[in-house]
Amino acid sequence: MMCKKLRVIRFILRLTLIFIIMISIAVSIQTIKVNRQIEQFINRATTSESDTVLFSDGTIEERMYHPIKREYDYETNDIRSVFSHDEDKKFIGQKGDIFVTQESPFPSIFGVHQIMTFYVGGHAALHNGNDQFLEAVGFPGPDESILDIIRDPSDGTHNFSVGVRKSNTNYWMLPNFRNESHKDYPYYGNYYRKQFTVLRVKNIDEGQLDLTLDYANMHYENRSLYNFLFFFDMKNKFYCTDFISRSYRHAINHTEKDETFPKTLNDNGFVTTVNDLILSKDTYISVYVENKDGIRHIYYLADSNE
Repeated sequence: MMCKKLRVIRFILRLTLIFIIMISIAVSIQTIKVNRQIEQFINRATTSESDTVLFSDGTIEERMYHPIKREYDYETNDIRSVFSHDEDKKFIGQKGDIFVTQESPFPSIFGVHQIMTFYVGGHAALHNGNDQFLEAVGFPGPDESILDIIRDPSDGTHNFSVGVRKSNTNYWMLPNFRNESHKDYPYYGNYYRKQFTVLRVKNIDEGQLDLTLDYANMHYENRSLYNFLFFFDMKNKFYCTDFISRSYRHAINHTEKDETFPKTLNDNGFVTTVNDLILSKDTYISVYVENKDGIRHIYYLADSNE
């Protein structure tokens, strides 16, 4: 009997190992595709222009702009600028733009940072058109229990700090997001992240963008909680990339049940990752930003008059 149990345990362990290996291979291929897609976007830039940007707090930022000509129909059909304010190009983002970063929020935790950055990505947020973001965030306070958050029905009656939130600023673009005393300063400096990508949904209209933001705002007002289980308990609970996918599903594929894994902006129909959002057949890169040698490089789809 004991030998039989051991054989069963070994069989289960082998299956688990095979599953982990298969997932690792699939994600590795995804990561390679994402890096290739970003590289192809960058390589479309043929000119560059340096500039100095002055922020309201007196911070001066050195920038290098790399405009990219719009070529594909989904790029030319959307005539909106990628910048919030065309006159100064200080902030990036229009209503419905998806900001994503592969870099994890735990750079000081060795192992966790590398695995999260490679396999699932760091964060995703939805631009609301007013230089703010609607997003699902999951950093509980010191007196908050993850188990209590999981158990909560997320009906808006809780007092937890995690879940769907609205930012006060366009923090992705601020050069003073953190100071030198912050634990993550050695890794990301003053900026939120060193690199990030901005995505747009192909061939979407104003009405669909409004429906997307309506859904996101509804869950912000409901104080919907963060989903720490990822695979389960998805009603009124979200993780960051899942929140993006389900917000757009409301506008594009609203007949699907809200509790199921969304296939919108996620071609594999399983847990939504940053890689899934970038590689989706329904999204395209409109901006890529990276900090290099003290300069913020901005690769962006140019307006028709540039």
